[in-house]
Amino acid sequence: MKVVILSLENTLVCFGARMIAAALREHGDDVSILFAPKEFDQPDSDDEIDRIARWIAEQAPDLIAVSLMTSHMNRIKPIHRAIREAVRAPVIWGGIHPTLCPEACIEFADYVCVGEGERLMIDLVEALSGGGDPSRIPGLWLRRGGEVVANPARTRCDDLGDLPFADHDDRTHAILFDGRIQPISPAIWRSFIPGFMDTQYVMSTRGCPHNCTYCCNSALRTVAEGPYLRRRPPGHFVAEMEALKARFPDIKAFVFMDDSFFYGDRAWFEAFCGLYKSRIDLPFFCWANPVGVTEERIELLADAGLVGVHVGLESGSVRISEDVYRRNVPIDRFYRCMDILHRYRSKIVDIRVDVITDNPYETEEDVAETIRVLSRLKKPFFVGIVSLIFFPRTELEKRAIADGLIAHADPDLYRREFFCYKPTYLNRVMRSIPMTPGWMVRFFANNRHMMPVRWLFYAYYFGYFVGVRRRLRALRRIVQLGIYNRFGSRLDPRSVVVNRVALIDF
Repeated sequence: MKVVILSLENTLVCFGARMIAAALREHGDDVSILFAPKEFDQPDSDDEIDRIARWIAEQAPDLIAVSLMTSHMNRIKPIHRAIREAVRAPVIWGGIHPTLCPEACIEFADYVCVGEGERLMIDLVEALSGGGDPSRIPGLWLRRGGEVVANPARTRCDDLGDLPFADHDDRTHAILFDGRIQPISPAIWRSFIPGFMDTQYVMSTRGCPHNCTYCCNSALRTVAEGPYLRRRPPGHFVAEMEALKARFPDIKAFVFMDDSFFYGDRAWFEAFCGLYKSRIDLPFFCWANPVGVTEERIELLADAGLVGVHVGLESGSVRISEDVYRRNVPIDRFYRCMDILHRYRSKIVDIRVDVITDNPYETEEDVAETIRVLSRLKKPFFVGIVSLIFFPRTELEKRAIADGLIAHADPDLYRREFFCYKPTYLNRVMRSIPMTPGWMVRFFANNRHMMPVRWLFYAYYFGYFVGVRRRLRALRRIVQLGIYNRFGSRLDPRSVVVNRVALIDF
């Protein structure tokens, strides 16, 4: 059966689309993927929408699958209408948003996938190609005779080692890039990666050990039966990276996109690190919750190639962290995590702390406390700031609706990019932290109500931080990227990664 998958993510990582493609390809189906990456607030032109619909029609698909997140809803509606006009094949929507809001998605699509989709898609393909009845497929929503058939989600796959590796066969992939649909070249792939490195993205787990109220995991864990947090066997995980190295010999690093990579026992980490060092031996990055970071694990991982860790602080305010986000991350545990990472600074060159801002439950003092916590950290490190969005069905969205802070199904959700935080005084102070002495940061935060202090900060911020400093870094970036692009193949991967990380300006 011919299946076309459309992904609207603003990156080329797209684990969902790639895993569905891999499962169908293993089943024997003919699968193509069209990536249409854009930022969430960038609409598609009429010409781009027409190109997407015509390209899909040219593939003559028997089934069209669309992978969606909440922020894609405004984009998909005109694209979906154009696909309907160009192709008669049925359309199925899947991904986080259709899983959590299937009743909204079934208004448009013929089918909606609720929960994990590898086995569901195989069942649907077999039903459509063999004249079977798709209305009995677990996890599938469909319309029949004006009625909606809503089947409960199937039990989650409990052995991730049974799944195929994510699909990276670029010969069957295309991308909407610079206004036209074309093959994915190495240069196009590189343009979607910070630092323009030859990097590939992988995951060792599904689910998350934590239950933060703002995160989709707080809603997804209730969708289906079966274990929510699962991890691949070390050998299966490393074998996928071996296959990627063979497929893309210019790879310089891997990024582990697990929600919290540091989950697991010592035996898993020892087995993984031994295999990775002997069979992959490339730098890698990962995400961490501070409670999972121990010296024992960092020692193992740094020796295996760990060069970057993104640490989730989210808020330095105990009230916000515990009462609003329900994150059991004591501040002293966060400081201990950062101290451990800095003791391995000779190997771990990229340390980033992620923070959520623009939270209506926060007071100015809560934000100032986060700034004070960050200002006491050893440098260098980056700060990644994101704007809070009340995603559907999360625990925090339910609370915000009950408290009257937002209306149900707030349409602003479909127009916002969470990296675009509000340009408030304290957000700008927070952004300046990595390049500003701690005492100065605390002075600007603690005296925020004094107008002369604000004038002084804005002079520093616009004159130096986003003025002179940024122009100098941009010039350095142009020169160094030219050197690395020309001579990078002669350098060892760690040298390339370390130097390109230094070019990233958060």
